[in-house]
Amino acid sequence: MNFIFKTIFRLKKIKVIIVSGKGKSLAVESISHILESNFKVKKLIKKTPNLFDILIKNVFIIETNLESEKIFKKMAELVRLSPLPILVVTHMVEILKEIKQISELAQLIPSYGFLVLNFDDKSAVKINDTANLKDITFGFEQGADFMASDVNTDNEGANFKINHNGKSIPIWQDSVGKEHVYSALATSCVGTILGLNLVEISEALKMKWK
Repeated sequence: MNFIFKTIFRLKKIKVIIVSGKGKSLAVESISHILESNFKVKKLIKKTPNLFDILIKNVFIIETNLESEKIFKKMAELVRLSPLPILVVTHMVEILKEIKQISELAQLIPSYGFLVLNFDDKSAVKINDTANLKDITFGFEQGADFMASDVNTDNEGANFKINHNGKSIPIWQDSVGKEHVYSALATSCVGTILGLNLVEISEALKMKWK
């Protein structure tokens, strides 16, 4: 990344959301959907934006498990440049070998960044033991900042409630599965960080699954 890229990146206050873990593709799609009406969003897989990208977009959602040293270094530079870096860890099942890289990246995020962590996955929650960042958790278990409850499924899909700070919002999905619920929860966390309220998030998610 050259001087011009870094200067423009900082001047435009580019927001970077890195999504790792099982079900990360679902989360990326969901996060992108709720943000695109308020921000200029681009999704990327295992790569960083180029100069043209940062001239026309202001939020980048990057899907990666940091599988290589090259990818790790690129993501590390981005989180240092961004005024609002967010690392989302959906579910560590099946990617245990990447926990070390994800934890190391979390430690490189400046103190003004955020971690969004799956509360049901203790390997994910432990990531903040060394990073010591502001974190928002999600899951089915009591104690999560964004907690799913009242899950019902039928032939047309699933519906459930997201509970946060004493408030509940209904969510409807035409797909059934735990990872779909996790993606909606993670999306709600990110949306809240970026200033959306629960009603906006619920409506956006409802439109996505129609």
